[in-house]
Amino acid sequence: VKTALDLNTDDYTTFYGDLEDDPLSPTWRLEWSGDGCSLSVSATEEGKILSYYRSAAPSETAYNQFAPIFPAGDRESARQAALAFLDRVLADGETAAWNENQSTTVRLGTTRYRFNGEILINGLSAGLSFSVAVSCEDNAVLSFYRDDLDGQIMDGVPAPAAQVTAGEAAAALRDTLAMRLEYVLAEDGDARAVLRYLPESGDEFYVDAATGELINLSELYRLAAEGEFGDKGAAGGAYNTSETAADAAASESPLSTAEQEGIEKLEGVLDRDTLDAKVRALSALGLDSYTLATVSYSVGRQAGEDGVAPVTASLRYGRQVDSATWRRTATVDARTGELISLTSSARLPENGPERTVDAESAQTAAEDFLNSIAPGQFGKTDLYSSSDALESEYSVSHSFTYAQKENGYFYTGNSFYVGVDATDGSISSYRKSFDDAVTFESADGIISMEDAIDAWLGTYETELQYILIPAAIDFSQPEYEPLAGMGLSYLYRLALGYQLERSDYLSGIDAKTGEPVVPGWVNVDDSITYDDLDGHWAGKQIEALAQYGVGYAGGSFLPGQALTQLDLIALLLSTEGYLYQPGEEGAADYLYERAYSMGMLARGERDDGALLTRAQTVKLILDAAGYGPVARLEGIFRTSFADDSSIPTEYYGYAALAQGLGLVGGAPGSQFLPNAGATRAEAAVMLYN
Repeated sequence: VKTALDLNTDDYTTFYGDLEDDPLSPTWRLEWSGDGCSLSVSATEEGKILSYYRSAAPSETAYNQFAPIFPAGDRESARQAALAFLDRVLADGETAAWNENQSTTVRLGTTRYRFNGEILINGLSAGLSFSVAVSCEDNAVLSFYRDDLDGQIMDGVPAPAAQVTAGEAAAALRDTLAMRLEYVLAEDGDARAVLRYLPESGDEFYVDAATGELINLSELYRLAAEGEFGDKGAAGGAYNTSETAADAAASESPLSTAEQEGIEKLEGVLDRDTLDAKVRALSALGLDSYTLATVSYSVGRQAGEDGVAPVTASLRYGRQVDSATWRRTATVDARTGELISLTSSARLPENGPERTVDAESAQTAAEDFLNSIAPGQFGKTDLYSSSDALESEYSVSHSFTYAQKENGYFYTGNSFYVGVDATDGSISSYRKSFDDAVTFESADGIISMEDAIDAWLGTYETELQYILIPAAIDFSQPEYEPLAGMGLSYLYRLALGYQLERSDYLSGIDAKTGEPVVPGWVNVDDSITYDDLDGHWAGKQIEALAQYGVGYAGGSFLPGQALTQLDLIALLLSTEGYLYQPGEEGAADYLYERAYSMGMLARGERDDGALLTRAQTVKLILDAAGYGPVARLEGIFRTSFADDSSIPTEYYGYAALAQGLGLVGGAPGSQFLPNAGATRAEAAVMLYN
């Protein structure tokens, strides 16, 4: 990893390594930290970088302080840095396709440029996304994440050549679409019904790019869940990645002192066989017939009372019961083997074992168990939910959730979950979340949620892409033999095919109104442009602010117009990304609430249409920035304005600070002109300065 990323880790003082010991795709999470900085990388054992995150100590800024700054650097330089990073971490055959729909507007105060997109294989989509964040200041990559198919697919990647055209595939897929015509509320929010075609939910299909056959992908997954497989979607060809940079290196990078110390944190950890023996010694877990599949270790980031970092281990077990696979995962202290939590999953086969433990007996067992391990906390709870295994054809365990109850309402943040095996009465799962420091206030004004009507209608494109389809695992193959105890019956193959892709959708519900919520995946043009600045003395500064979303909506700036109190508040708050829309209900109220919280105004000082003087404008800006207490000190300031003697006492400190900080340079004749009316252009230039 150090070689692949050309890392110099000498400045880091601590190091941790956690292993997810998956048989097909083991993953290491490596973490470095130092004085106010940290670095986290996850990678495969071959060195393929899956994620990268670098952080530094946060800057010390006061809450609600108004201190907008222009971002350093430029977006295109940052984009080139992101491209160079991707060149290091992407494998042979992989390319990055940038998301062109993401907003390119950068806000004042931005410290990182963000980019995202899709990782293409052989130039085609395979459902793999990536994201990169780059520092504005020095173009250093701060974070990276990618999806990956390692350990998920068999038989490699098909060649990207299609025998079927997109038009032929679209004709086949058209018959899979179903829509209904209904009245829905208009998008403008009025109580007006309009007709819309709405998509019916249904199965997902694709067209095989080699044969033109229409294949029901949803049906393939249903069959896979039932352990049945057909021959649809088999992928041919192979996709071979090149050596990683780490593989190509002649020798490993030397490990720093911090890295050696991080490795030492794993000292005293029990090996998988010893941990397995300790877990099996807990007979209540019923693991006699289970096989240990994998073990993963995780190092705690805070030292315990003994000064040693705790290490946990998760042991995954599986067993075959006729045609079904049962799994249990025990999380334990990796040094002592003490049980921390337990999870189980199973699918009851048609011919037993029989479920002989009823729900009432199971609940008694669960409550006895909780009373034995956490009597005080359990005494604060009540039964929140339960499920009876005997009411389901396949369910194996009764489950019970006990949550804290205060003022007649449940708080599920403090809760216990217990599962009881219906075949033998053992505790099959357990987890706890409880914080005794939580306090509870009375609950008033609970509003019920209404169902919303799905009014979604999207657009489609017929796209050639790689599609994941389930495929049975051949456990006779040596590389897949370790999966036999994990409860897996299938992995995936990649099929080359066509699918209909929609770019937009409606989803979600407003709990207060019951109306649909529209998520914004489409690119919203939030840029600001003006049509009245040609030749204006303040045009350069006003347009520079507009590039960062700072200014006024409407297409005209009206630079010579007298500045009102509302104008200035709207201009200042636009630095936080809020563009005031005149006439929008509640918009002005929101602006003033923010102004009060930032110290610009007291509540009794609101006067939307009041015309501001230059002195009042300076005062509002400096109060917002936190300079008010200093500006109001008397007898310590002086200015070099020609009209110094005419500046009122209450504004004199503000005028001196404004001159010293560069907000104002003086009107013609080097005058401050405190009582002259301010214009919108003057306010913008003060903000720019």
